[in-house]
Amino acid sequence: MSKLLEMFDVIKSDPDVINIMLVIWSIVLGIIIALFASFYNRRIVGSFFRALISAGADSEETAKTLDEISQTENDAVIKKLRKSRYRDIVNIVNADEESSAAENKKVLIDNNTRFYIDESKITRVRDQWGENDESIWVLIGGIVGMIILGILVTLVLANSIIS
Repeated sequence: MSKLLEMFDVIKSDPDVINIMLVIWSIVLGIIIALFASFYNRRIVGSFFRALISAGADSEETAKTLDEISQTENDAVIKKLRKSRYRDIVNIVNADEESSAAENKKVLIDNNTRFYIDESKITRVRDQWGENDESIWVLIGGIVGMIILGILVTLVLANSIIS
């Protein structure tokens, strides 16, 4: 136990070790934030694309509304579609465009607006957003793993300085 206390004493008293610890834990925190962003993108945004694929919306005739694919509450995707994002993946039917002062076209999405993904783009969508919902356990496991890695690196570094 005294060896562990000696390691913590080195960590809190040596300025060089403190700087290295700040760098290590900043990297760990950055990776954890990236895990959250990736999880959000695959879980929330990806649900829209997976719903279109599972509904068979692969042509203008089979295009679906947000209500038909149960995505009316998915504000993240709706906002991005209004700003014409994902237009290279999703085709929009019955959509009017409104020009703002800066000439940025915004798509007007209402209850009659329908969406579909061309068959040629379905493989790209499956690769980017997966075929299944992302499990919360993947996120939790990644966070716990990064924290354990940070602790291990901290202890190894402190042990190497003591020796």
